[in-house]
Amino acid sequence: MHTVPGFPHPPVPIGVRRLIVMLLALVLLSACAPSGQADEELRKDIQALKAQVTALQEKLNQLQTGQQAILNELKELVPPVAAPVAPPAAPMAVPSQPQAPEALTVAQLLASKDRYLGTRVTVKGMPGPVMVHHKSLMLKGPQGMVEVLFGNLPDPKLIQTLSSATLDKPLTVTGVVNLPPARSGGAQLQINAEAVEF
Repeated sequence: MHTVPGFPHPPVPIGVRRLIVMLLALVLLSACAPSGQADEELRKDIQALKAQVTALQEKLNQLQTGQQAILNELKELVPPVAAPVAPPAAPMAVPSQPQAPEALTVAQLLASKDRYLGTRVTVKGMPGPVMVHHKSLMLKGPQGMVEVLFGNLPDPKLIQTLSSATLDKPLTVTGVVNLPPARSGGAQLQINAEAVEF
């Protein structure tokens, strides 16, 4: 038999090494495995949790039944009230903005522009150029033009129609009058449209 230098004993055969490793693994596994007493404690804890879940489920059912009974009593005490049918509301004006009594022409609006600044007006006029990228159009009059911003209208189909259709009939626009920014292309006033009618 040959010996390993530095060790006085001969080397252990490979089969014996494997057997030793397997025995050590079994010893470690058996040390980690729960004992019968631990298993019994886990079973008791699980049973106690199941009992608590069942008790909570019963309480929840009782609460739901009680809520349903209260709801039914409320329904019996308060008869259903028919909601009064209100006519469709007109667009609300801000209290500080008096509304013009009738549709103005572009010429009337431009003639009294200081009077109508910051107020809600209804203006009727022939449409001019449409600036699709600004979502605006011009209302033409003999004294000049008024820019109408229609991008904030609530109806997307109306916005699409104003952007793409040929406008050759007078439009009636309702909105608040403001001074235009410098880019307005010759418009003397600007209206933030709330409604547009053909």
